[in-house]
Amino acid sequence: MQYTEPGALDERLLNRLAGLSKEKLAQVLENRPDVLEHPYPRRLGGVVARLCQAESLEAAAGQLTTPAVQVLCAAQLCAALGDDEGITVSAVASVLGASVSEVTAAVDQLSAFAFAWLEGGSIRLPALLQTDGYARYGLGQPLAPILSRMTVHQLQETARALDLPMRSLKQALVDEVLEFFRDGNQVRELAASGPEGSTELLEAFVQNGPELPIDLGMLYDYRRPAEKAPTPELWAVKRCLLVATFEGDAHMPLEVGLALRGADYKLPFTPEPPAVPVTTIASEQLAAETSAAALRLLDRVTTLVEKAGAEPLPRLKNGTVGTRVIKKLAKDAGATTDEITLALDLAVEGELLEAEPPPPPPPGRRPRKPPPEPPTGLVPGEQFAHWRAGTSATRLRHLVEVWWTTPIRLDGGIEDVRDVIIRLLTELGPGAAPLDVAKFAELVAWHAPMVPPDAIPIAVSLCFREAALIGAVAGNAAAGLAQAFVSGLGLAKATEELVASAWATALFGTDLTAIVTGPPSTELTALLDRAADRESQGSASTWRFSPTSVRRAFDNGDTAAALTKELAAVAHGDLPQPLVYLINDVARRHGEVEVLEVGSVVIGENPGLLAEIAAHRRLAKFALRVVAPTVLTSSADAVTTLAALRDAGYAPMHRAADGTIAVRAATVPVVTVTPEPEYLELPESEGREDPFEHAERLLREPRAAGRPLQRGKLLGLLPGDRSNAWMRLTWQLEAGFPVWIVYDEPDGGKRKLLVANPELHGDQLDVWCHDPGTYRKLELSRIVPGQD
Repeated sequence: MQYTEPGALDERLLNRLAGLSKEKLAQVLENRPDVLEHPYPRRLGGVVARLCQAESLEAAAGQLTTPAVQVLCAAQLCAALGDDEGITVSAVASVLGASVSEVTAAVDQLSAFAFAWLEGGSIRLPALLQTDGYARYGLGQPLAPILSRMTVHQLQETARALDLPMRSLKQALVDEVLEFFRDGNQVRELAASGPEGSTELLEAFVQNGPELPIDLGMLYDYRRPAEKAPTPELWAVKRCLLVATFEGDAHMPLEVGLALRGADYKLPFTPEPPAVPVTTIASEQLAAETSAAALRLLDRVTTLVEKAGAEPLPRLKNGTVGTRVIKKLAKDAGATTDEITLALDLAVEGELLEAEPPPPPPPGRRPRKPPPEPPTGLVPGEQFAHWRAGTSATRLRHLVEVWWTTPIRLDGGIEDVRDVIIRLLTELGPGAAPLDVAKFAELVAWHAPMVPPDAIPIAVSLCFREAALIGAVAGNAAAGLAQAFVSGLGLAKATEELVASAWATALFGTDLTAIVTGPPSTELTALLDRAADRESQGSASTWRFSPTSVRRAFDNGDTAAALTKELAAVAHGDLPQPLVYLINDVARRHGEVEVLEVGSVVIGENPGLLAEIAAHRRLAKFALRVVAPTVLTSSADAVTTLAALRDAGYAPMHRAADGTIAVRAATVPVVTVTPEPEYLELPESEGREDPFEHAERLLREPRAAGRPLQRGKLLGLLPGDRSNAWMRLTWQLEAGFPVWIVYDEPDGGKRKLLVANPELHGDQLDVWCHDPGTYRKLELSRIVPGQD
């Protein structure tokens, strides 16, 4: 956050903070952590400046509950109605129809965020919060500023229409009109006395206002004879029941809107959160479902990125992956579209997938207007190799951290309420799941009143769905991973527990199937995917071996001995004989015919077999020709010839030009890294400044600011000459820019410092040192320019 010491501060808020105890001030700093971002404020004046910044207020408002926001809006309403002596608690309670104790409790919460506080029996608001927050209830602007913008003639016309005494002074006219409209009974009697249609017109503004389009022709119809009755629009505007705007709309003032809502109208007030009925899910079921989901997520992300390594994932013009591609990926992986969508988002946000570089421009003269670059596809990112080399827990921890720190994206914008949803879900109790998600959405809305109410159910549904896919929620009940998110601790332990229950063995049947009765580990999944085809996945997963799937493993460099050994290591008991026979039979035939990458050449040890291939009718289009008893040439490339021979019933082997087995392009780069890459060792909690230490320091510091640096002042105080380096140093310090210096320490050493935000105190310069992140007073005589 940018550090500023503004010239004009909210003195009322400054005095309030200065009078707080250490504990109360620390509570404010803890609730508004952005105030202590580096460089943190020297004094309370800097704290007030940051507390009053729009982005800080917006972030803090998102932490308030519904009753606190309602009390704040009611206090703003009372302030708008002109109570200059303070807003009494009883007045706010009357506006809300609440008790004094309920309002006081809400003010206590507001006080902890420096939004309001009690002072002498009245509620005080910072100057920046004396706004129209009550507009959320359809109430308009107060009449006082509207009347102050009117001319004396306009005010006299309004007073004449209201049968009020004529005054010559503007302020006297404003007071007369205001006094009339602050009497609700008089306003209601006036509204009832209007011409036909005026009641319906004013009711429309009450229900859908306070600002609506108005027919200007009905308002300014100069052709209408004077003796005819005025239109409802003209009648209402002349009496200030509506105020015409320059945009062609009409606005209903605050006092009018309150009066027409009735004498018994109260602002909404819900002091208690809605009750949410819950059911309990057994801990064993919760652990099993979340573990299966987490392992499935790892499999989906790995498969997706590896597929992008074999063929880039196409993107639309807007840079996103289209629905058709997502559906195809889901079908190929045996997954749902939700799983693929989430895996794709996490892979992109986690830098496991990135856009491939655009193709180079074609040679030749550059066109006058370059054509638009086509959208490139998604390919594995540089971090994927390191991520893939980590343990399952490390990889999962990276993915869930990305999910937790990425805001919820909705069609109407970004609503960052995931932390509220997960926190409230954990507060329901261990294994507790809401019976009615709609009721739970109402609870979320109570805790997040600043989020549009229609966005809450969408956000809850999306959060539940994604949290279930990453293993944080099962059956709408929070698991250990959700608890780690909320507490900020134990994320490593939670992810390790999710992958610890993974099954590392499979049941191999004589029908050439492999069944895993629980969530398979990523290593077991990768092995079975390499040599078998996945048939089903759920509480139990099934793979089926076939000559095609086994040959696929051999095409990727496996041997019969190595594949049999790996499968035997993960088998319950011995491998079934049919599977061993299948592997050996495919291995025996694999390579009996070989294809070389020479445009291409077919070779074999059996001259009779090659003669048969050369005479095969289905292969005639490839113009196979015998160039030697054991060598054939083909007009097609090696890949096409290889596929044609397999379609004809042969089992050829693909060899490279040097004679080695041609392995398909690896989708996972082979790297040698430590099992726990350093960049994946995520911290358990982000370091934050201690609010109690800062509260004690701020209350101890004087409130007066240091001497501002005047232009050219340092040039005569610093010990250097007028060289370019010294001139540059003084200019950057006086302008407040960060600058490198070399400081002669009292112990004789020299230290290079990056300093900013200087203040002059005699012969010392009080500056912010970015390393180690604190303020320090430096003697001017010891400062030497440094090079950045």
